[in-house]
Amino acid sequence: MSYNIVIEDNDVIDNNQNLGKNNSLLFLLETAENLEDFCNSCVNTISELIEVKNIIICQQLTENEDEIKIIYDQISLGERENKLEVIKKRIKDELIFNQNYSCYTNFIEDEKQKNNENIYIIPLIFKKYHLGYLYIETEFNKQYIKNRIKEIDTIAKYITLYLYNQTLEEKQETLKKEEEKLKENQRSQSQYISHMNHELRTPIAAVIGFAKMLQQRLYGDLNPKQAQYIDAIYQSGTYLLELISDLLDISKIQAEKEELFIEKILVNELCESSLALIKTKADEQKLDLNLEINPDISYCFADQRRIKQILVNLLSNAVKFTEKGSITLKVTQVKNNLIFQVIDTGIGIDKESQSKLFKPFSQLQTHLQKKHRGSGLGLVISRELARLHGGDITLTSETNKGSCFTLYLPINLKPSVIS
Repeated sequence: MSYNIVIEDNDVIDNNQNLGKNNSLLFLLETAENLEDFCNSCVNTISELIEVKNIIICQQLTENEDEIKIIYDQISLGERENKLEVIKKRIKDELIFNQNYSCYTNFIEDEKQKNNENIYIIPLIFKKYHLGYLYIETEFNKQYIKNRIKEIDTIAKYITLYLYNQTLEEKQETLKKEEEKLKENQRSQSQYISHMNHELRTPIAAVIGFAKMLQQRLYGDLNPKQAQYIDAIYQSGTYLLELISDLLDISKIQAEKEELFIEKILVNELCESSLALIKTKADEQKLDLNLEINPDISYCFADQRRIKQILVNLLSNAVKFTEKGSITLKVTQVKNNLIFQVIDTGIGIDKESQSKLFKPFSQLQTHLQKKHRGSGLGLVISRELARLHGGDITLTSETNKGSCFTLYLPINLKPSVIS
């Protein structure tokens, strides 16, 4: 007669059991619907390892490092109310104020403890974030607990990961609410500015119109002082109207209410009409205007009004900061982008000023600033409009050697309304 002798390898069995527990907790970490269910499963797993008398999971409050909040407990009903406060005080006294713990586990030795209870307080730490504590009371002897502490530590780490993930989700939710609130404020601001724009435009247009008629001497001659004042009224009114338009544009862009009407545009016609709007000022300063368009380029798809606004803004800036020489509008194509370059022979822009140039209300501090007023919003609006098209605006410049503003415009835009 033969016998099959089976020799059990306890280490292998323990490892398999631990692997099963880890997989189970990992699954719970991904699928648990709430903190209580997850903590309850972890505590049940600990209870399979040791006989637990009392167990508490605390969360450390981020807004006050000296305060903890009990988020889960398993305590005898008869002593629960008093026991919770006692344990909470013990954790705060031993761990928060005195920092009396090592990396994960602290075994408190107290010969005077009643009933010879063994107490473990395990700090829940992840990536240097102190998230809370796992408090365990048991009547087992210390040596037995020490043999199980590695497994308990592993369970504590799963609790730590859950708390860390919960903290991230709460922060993400808070940021989402703040973002929505900011967007709502921007929408309200946009509506307010839009309303004020319509209210202000009519009287300002009237002031500009009457000033223009007086400049043209339609109602008689003016003495030199009167002519000077009328010119100041006209220039100030025009500047104010431009400022209101810029504020409306930037508020609509920030509130994501700007819509683009994409259509087929003749590039040559777009460039010539843009140059025509700044020709008078260029002639006054005796600047040469040049237009260079690659012969292979005939049309593009874009919002004609907005692209023209960008080009006129870049060309106007070039005129403002060029005392002599020329301004060139050059159009080429590189891969899937149409490239509009506004090149001037002006005073140039230093590196420090370049970093501030595309920020709202930022203006170059030069000797020409007094001669040419502006809102400091033109370049900001131009870049945002370019990005709404899927393009961008960049700058290369060197002091006293001129500047080159480059508008990149995708050529694969299709006729439609983009918002």
